[in-house]
Amino acid sequence: MDALVSMVIVVMIIGTVSATSESIKNEIVSLIDWYERANVAENMLDVLLKSPGEPEDWHLDISKLEVVGLRSSNRSYALDYLKVMKLSSPEVIGKAIDISNGKDFMLEVFLSRYNVSINGTFPRVYLANVTFGLDNPSGGANFRVESPDGRDFTVSYILLRRSDGTEYENEEVCKLVKGNVLKLGNKNNKKEDESYINYMKIITTESTSIDDKKDDRPPIIVPPGTVIEIFILNKTSDLQINFNPCWQTLKITGQGNVVVTVSAYDSTVPNILGNYTFAQVVELQDIPTLSFSVINGTVINDKIIIEASMERSPWVEVEKRTVSIETFLYDLSANPSSEVPMIYGVLRSQLPAGSYLKITVPDLPGNMSFVVLSKSDMSGLMIYRMPFENIVRAVVVHGNTSIHYTGNSTSISIPLKDLFGNPQEGDTVAMWLYSLEGWDRGSVKIEIIPDIKWALAPKLDAGIVKLWVWDDS
Repeated sequence: MDALVSMVIVVMIIGTVSATSESIKNEIVSLIDWYERANVAENMLDVLLKSPGEPEDWHLDISKLEVVGLRSSNRSYALDYLKVMKLSSPEVIGKAIDISNGKDFMLEVFLSRYNVSINGTFPRVYLANVTFGLDNPSGGANFRVESPDGRDFTVSYILLRRSDGTEYENEEVCKLVKGNVLKLGNKNNKKEDESYINYMKIITTESTSIDDKKDDRPPIIVPPGTVIEIFILNKTSDLQINFNPCWQTLKITGQGNVVVTVSAYDSTVPNILGNYTFAQVVELQDIPTLSFSVINGTVINDKIIIEASMERSPWVEVEKRTVSIETFLYDLSANPSSEVPMIYGVLRSQLPAGSYLKITVPDLPGNMSFVVLSKSDMSGLMIYRMPFENIVRAVVVHGNTSIHYTGNSTSISIPLKDLFGNPQEGDTVAMWLYSLEGWDRGSVKIEIIPDIKWALAPKLDAGIVKLWVWDDS
């Protein structure tokens, strides 16, 4: 009996040990399986983020790429921005597949970034001290300022100044008007030496035409908000203002004894904005700088297909790392962009004295705009050539101030100190080509003389790299 009981106990122990061993075995297999798939994501990111790749400068010639790696050759703790931006090219994706251990994966990169904008219009010069009527052989100008279809036009401001310095503004002008007409010369005055109105300034509220009917040039049409200044050069001028009524609706006319010098320019400045968004915020917004997925060896970009593939997989592993991105950009042939600058870095030494930006454009009307960052200050630059002028002009806007420049028929130069101010070592400097109208990019040449590439060093920004790995085989 004792022997039988002992045998039953032994059998029970053996059964328990056997069952426990099977359970332990299953746990070990499950642990190994988890470790292997977890290692795929971890190993892929280690290869991508801790190695510069082979060769180290593969981003300069992708055809030579053997092993993909994103680490900077200069800093072991940072990634190279130019390498990161090559990640989605077919050649690089192919090398990423090589280190995926046959698994499906999705890679997303979130970079800190600037987004610049120009709200409003730059203050263009439409006329710069242009004289009408002086050289006309038939005597004086047939000068008119009116709406493009010949009607009266409206203004938000008017100023008249007499030769003795007395000024009349807005409603005060109406004191001078007889009926609806104000004659600006003094040819009808009793005394020839009596003062006369020799200057007027208006700000338009609608499109307005400035024209000399005796001149072969087409009329100059200026937009709403334009400041028009008129200097009356002859004391006995036939120039007059017709009000309908005084003072905001008017037309300026004069034929015969009319010689005037006219300037016309915009009265407003644009708002130059530069918003810097950190990588963590970009991730929360779910707007990756770049991303791609590979399922069963094929690149897939359809989110619905990607999500369905993940759902079919018995497991999905996710790895995420916060990284430093080393960015240095200096490409004066870059295309317009509100995000990617043509110049980006930090100053390693002062900008050279006397350095300037030179822009060469076609012999055609057109314009281009730039946004400039110096430390934390934003400035705007517009280069333009008007249809009625054979000259290139520019304007730099900083806050509410503007500086105007004049070049020749196809080029213009802007001092860098007017664009960047006086940045110090370690300050961030950047320049975006923001817009281009009327000219082809290939016909526009942008130069900085002397080259300032040597004065700049890479800037470090935060980034996030996320990797999903699964098995939909």
